[in-house]
Amino acid sequence: MPRSSVVRLSWIVAGAFILATALVYVDRLNLVATPPDLSASNMVDRALGSLAYRQAIWPIFLWTNLLFGIGFVAAVAFAATVAARLGLRGTSVFVVFAAVGGVIGAIASTIPIGAVNSAVWLPYCDCGFKETEIVAQQWAGIVASDISDWLNRVAGVVLAIGLYALVQDAGARIPSRLRGWTLITAVALVLASVVATISPPGLDDIVNVLTSLIGAVLIPVWAVWLARTVDASSGENSPAGGT
Repeated sequence: MPRSSVVRLSWIVAGAFILATALVYVDRLNLVATPPDLSASNMVDRALGSLAYRQAIWPIFLWTNLLFGIGFVAAVAFAATVAARLGLRGTSVFVVFAAVGGVIGAIASTIPIGAVNSAVWLPYCDCGFKETEIVAQQWAGIVASDISDWLNRVAGVVLAIGLYALVQDAGARIPSRLRGWTLITAVALVLASVVATISPPGLDDIVNVLTSLIGAVLIPVWAVWLARTVDASSGENSPAGGT
């Protein structure tokens, strides 16, 4: 039996976030390449000394961010489809905040790709200003990374508001356990954004655990569970046109 559009979109969302999160750990655990120890070097020497590593890890970095971007974009289409199937207005809080959060998240995921690409494959030119170019590239990358991080935090809060609105608007049309899972996901999104923003010493591991839990478990389970629930309550191939 062919899957409905809402189920297909849910699997795209789930698959993209799970694969992206898995690639994050491929990088963190140095499964593809191991970064050199350059802690005692200055910025220029670190950039030059880590160039071979950054080129080796580039495919992982690229696909990690691309998959997160795909997941966010698919979440926008998924939310609109779910809302239509549940009879919610296209301008409902859930649809609007899911769209805004998804777009912000997709932009945040693609910014690092463009920011890092030139530093990896064209670190400097032989024109007498090598050190100046390298320092400028490094600081440009740091600024772009900070912008991406802040956009991700904003996206998390916006999406959390959208999830809360879904629980309020859909009501009994989705089961109580799914409503509870949706609220847990919303709380985790806000908590990850808040902790990452406060960034007290020693809490980096907590942020990493939260974001991994969100990407590998909470969002994928929520998307597939919601799609199956919506599909079961109103089949797309029904005579009434899926309502």
